[in-house]
Amino acid sequence: AKKRLQSFRSASNPLHRKLFPEKLRRFTTSVHARAGAAVLGSTVTLLGAYAHYSYEKEPQQALEEKLPDFEPPALLDHPFEKRTAIWKLMFKLQRMAYFMLLFTPCLLTGLLCKIMDDPKLRAAWIRILVHTIEMGGSSCMKFGQWLSMRPDVIAGDVIQALGHLRTSAPSHSFDHTERQIEESLGKKIDEIFENFSREPVASGTIAQVHRAKLKPQYALRGKNGEMITDVAVKVQHPEVLKQTYIDIDIMFEGAGLIFAVPFSKAEFVSGMQRQINFEWEAYNLQKFKQNFHEEISEGWVTFPEVSKELLAPQVLVESWVEGKTVSELFDGRNPNTKNEKGPHYTQKKTEAEVLEERSKFRKLKAYKDKMGNWAKTIFRTNAKMFLKDNFVHGDLHAGNVMVSKDNPESIVVIDAGCTCQLEEEVRPKFENFVSAMCEGNVEEITETLVEFNKKETPTANLSRFKQNIGKTVKKFVGSPGQDPDGEPVRIGAFLTAVLKEIQKHGMMLRSDVAMSLVTLGLSEGLIKQLDPKFDCVRGTMAYIVARNQEKASRFNFESVLSQW
Repeated sequence: AKKRLQSFRSASNPLHRKLFPEKLRRFTTSVHARAGAAVLGSTVTLLGAYAHYSYEKEPQQALEEKLPDFEPPALLDHPFEKRTAIWKLMFKLQRMAYFMLLFTPCLLTGLLCKIMDDPKLRAAWIRILVHTIEMGGSSCMKFGQWLSMRPDVIAGDVIQALGHLRTSAPSHSFDHTERQIEESLGKKIDEIFENFSREPVASGTIAQVHRAKLKPQYALRGKNGEMITDVAVKVQHPEVLKQTYIDIDIMFEGAGLIFAVPFSKAEFVSGMQRQINFEWEAYNLQKFKQNFHEEISEGWVTFPEVSKELLAPQVLVESWVEGKTVSELFDGRNPNTKNEKGPHYTQKKTEAEVLEERSKFRKLKAYKDKMGNWAKTIFRTNAKMFLKDNFVHGDLHAGNVMVSKDNPESIVVIDAGCTCQLEEEVRPKFENFVSAMCEGNVEEITETLVEFNKKETPTANLSRFKQNIGKTVKKFVGSPGQDPDGEPVRIGAFLTAVLKEIQKHGMMLRSDVAMSLVTLGLSEGLIKQLDPKFDCVRGTMAYIVARNQEKASRFNFESVLSQW
């Protein structure tokens, strides 16, 4: 039979006989050859699968070679630590005396408000509290801002009032700006800039921003290599170092006598060190650009360019964005809502002011079709920050999102001094919690919140907490992704109700989780302002499913092989 088969092959296929001699045909049909071919094929397959896995795991390596090298800045000791012990003692006593005099009226009013339980008196006390915090300086205002991000332990009316600390702060003189730039960058203003606005365009708790134009030798480079000379210059306020030295110790000691501070002193100090050192903001912006390199190339989101040459802890130079913030565009009014007629006349405003508002509103109508795209873009940006990168802009309100005049279809994210990040062991639990909120899974929500609780809580309180969370879930979620009326679940309102229950039952969340939840609610509020019909829950569930599929394809060996 073997001879007949050989005869058949030779007779029927002369080419086979020429190309594959008898010895080669015998070798290729042997067990050793087949085993060798199997080993070789398996090796090549494994190498290909590993190459694919490495590419998916480290997608940023090629990009990092193209972007400027911004290493995470070191957390430096405060300059006042080098002063003598006597100087530090005298300085501490001076600041303690100042805070005692400053906060005494506020404390007395608060005590009276507690005794009388009068709503008008409470409103007056809250106004005094905000004004007192503003008088306390940058550390005090930052402390108030951090408290405004903790609705799980602070009352809602206080939270709302403290939220105004983010948007208003006094400015400093141009003389200080000029002197600070010269000390920080080693050059005078006219050596670096062709022109420089004397009046700031904005002022915050730590710094104020001026518009300027760089000389060509200091020009920034855009993503396509173009020269950028129009810049925003951020200059630190003069009293920041003084107000961030001993004030933090005094605030924590004083506040600890009245209520349980919902974050640790070490966390606050670390956050303050990052925000008073603008090298951290430059690093954050660069990291966002790395994380969003694909989205930036697609043109739907971008971040300012930063000058590494003109960078110091007290001075930051970044590209100027010609456009308006979302808050400036509609100022809380949206033509996509029922208020189609625009601002209404009130007796408090003159006729000229009313006409100006109506004119602005008519111009805003031109953006009506774009607002849905902006809402979708902000949602995609947040979803990626939260669920994929674990590197989140910690203050993404309407004042920190701009619409570029050159490309009104995209958004520009600014002011990245504040970021939040979850510990790696918490990330899967946080994703499960967000998914459980979308689906209305009461058991998963309560178990995760109890696990996130870092305060000793009586068992009876925990039992009541679980019952109340069940009622809250039923109030906001009827079926997965929908409320009892069939509308999309209102994540922001849902989160607020959950955080109130946490406060009511004497619990306290981990600070990274609490800040992430508040940031999530803040972002949803911004998205709903732009497009009230946008379904954040449906988008979140779709993103979670896509991420789970991506993880499965990345770590499932068979799937990796099939992709390769």
